Amino acid sequence: MEHPEPIPGLLPDTAPDTLRPAPRRPVRCALCGRPLTGAQSRRTGLGPACDAKLHPAGADIPTRRHEVDQEPLPGT
Repeated sequence: MEHPEPIPGLLPDTAPDTLRPAPRRPVRCALCGRPLTGAQSRRTGLGPACDAKLHPAGADIPTRRHEVDQEPLPGT
């Protein structure tokens, strides 16, 4: 007499391979090629250092405002 087929998922060693999550493929920086680990870096495709090189912080632009000597307002 032959043994019946085991019920799928009943024993851990009989679980089909489709239930295992797929391994995460490495995402590399588009500029330097290093692996990206942060979620934001993975979305943009650039590491923090390379992103700073391509998108530097804006310069402090002086405003056209100037101080005016004025008497204090009444009631203050």
